[in-house]
Amino acid sequence: MPLLLGHRGYSAKHLENSMEAFRAALAAGMDGFELDVQPTQDGVCMVLHDDDLSRTAKGSGVLRRMKSTTLPPLKNGEEVPRLSDVLDLPAKLINVELKGEPGWQQALAAVEASEALDRVLFSSFEHSESLQLWAACPAARCGFLWETDEANDLTTEELDDLPAELMLHLPLRAVAKRPDFWRPYASRIALWGMKVPKEADGLGFAPAILIADGV
Repeated sequence: MPLLLGHRGYSAKHLENSMEAFRAALAAGMDGFELDVQPTQDGVCMVLHDDDLSRTAKGSGVLRRMKSTTLPPLKNGEEVPRLSDVLDLPAKLINVELKGEPGWQQALAAVEASEALDRVLFSSFEHSESLQLWAACPAARCGFLWETDEANDLTTEELDDLPAELMLHLPLRAVAKRPDFWRPYASRIALWGMKVPKEADGLGFAPAILIADGV
């Protein structure tokens, strides 16, 4: 059975990357959740997808140019969560996506300080971020993220050149296009890009992790 993670929490019904959404994912029976992190000007690792706060917060401003103590609240009234706060939740697995670069140092420091390394999977579209983190902490679980077009172009030779210990974070659309190609990598695949996990039923194999908006 794949592990089921909520994409930015239970984002189908709650504000993404909020404590409310993370708690709702666990209450719905999910094993954990995926979230996005990036540091503020004062080096605090915050949970937020966009550089600018305007889409999900009651205010605007570029996160990396702001101090953690001056962030406006989220649109649901909560404070923008710190990664350290989210790590206190009893999730089996938390997929921490690193946004932008650099940023892995702060994320790793927060996870190690919370003694949560065994419950965290780091990932990034910036593959150098994942590789740098993994080199600094070989015990960390890390993975590479790809967009659909990038995943469609990957070859067996390219995948076999990657460290076998690292996970492959792939969009459902790309895997569904070439299920036989991806089948041998099933135990390393974290599948994203779906509203509900049932959308992955037709692949003919079970990825290690499913990341969905809801159940």
